[in-house]
Amino acid sequence: MADIWIISDEKPGHVNQSLGLVEALLEFQPNLTFKTLTLKGVSSALFAKKRPKLIISAGRATHFWNWILSLRFGVKNIVLMRPSLPYSFFNLALVPEHDAPPASYRVVRTKGAINRMKPAIKQSASQLILLGGPSKHVIWDDQRIIDQIDALAEVSNGLLNVATSRRTPNDLLQMLRTKKSIRVIEPDSVEADWLPNTLATNEQVIVSSDSVSMVYEALTAGCTVSLIRLESTPNSRTQQGVDSLVEQGLVGATADQKPVNPVSNFREATRCAEIILERTWL
Repeated sequence: MADIWIISDEKPGHVNQSLGLVEALLEFQPNLTFKTLTLKGVSSALFAKKRPKLIISAGRATHFWNWILSLRFGVKNIVLMRPSLPYSFFNLALVPEHDAPPASYRVVRTKGAINRMKPAIKQSASQLILLGGPSKHVIWDDQRIIDQIDALAEVSNGLLNVATSRRTPNDLLQMLRTKKSIRVIEPDSVEADWLPNTLATNEQVIVSSDSVSMVYEALTAGCTVSLIRLESTPNSRTQQGVDSLVEQGLVGATADQKPVNPVSNFREATRCAEIILERTWL
């Protein structure tokens, strides 16, 4: 039986977080084993003959099973992101600081959500633009996006690589496709591992400010990160988190502004793995 159980709702973002933490633990203890339990079959784990050492999960639908299985086997459990159950139901919660988690031995505040990104050898002068789409956290403006990309194109020595997402509005896509100075990279045109592989080797990444997860993924991949800035909606905690990165100098405030204090070793998964191992749970 595996040392670590991941309870998964199979949503890519949540899988990314759980695997990011487990892979960081494996960097320190390569002999650890893990398995993933999906919600469809998780109830059968109640009758497992061998218990795990640690249970991890991300996503609201996993929280109940994380708690029940930790009680069933008397083992430590970890939840990623703010839990829907009381914090006391978990031995450790890894929660982004913009969610304002309580001060507690059970809580570790993280800069953004944990992810699986890893840096590699950077290609000199490489640049990538990442676009998200409308969200409740920003006031989306196609023209504002285009204007900032056009300004970047004017000073670029070659084609600008602009990667869109499934949230990117079709009208904006149509405008981008007409630009001879831009190479548009759409999600369905690349393999699933294209983004992590590309972030790993790119020097500079410019991200639309709605895409908080991509900001943190680019930082974790060792990229210099700047923003295509959109107006925030009132009291958006995720955008306050992005503002904090700008204030700390970790991220450039605008598309043409590089960060004041760029970091080359932004590894929240590694930091959290060290905390877990210091508590001797594995």
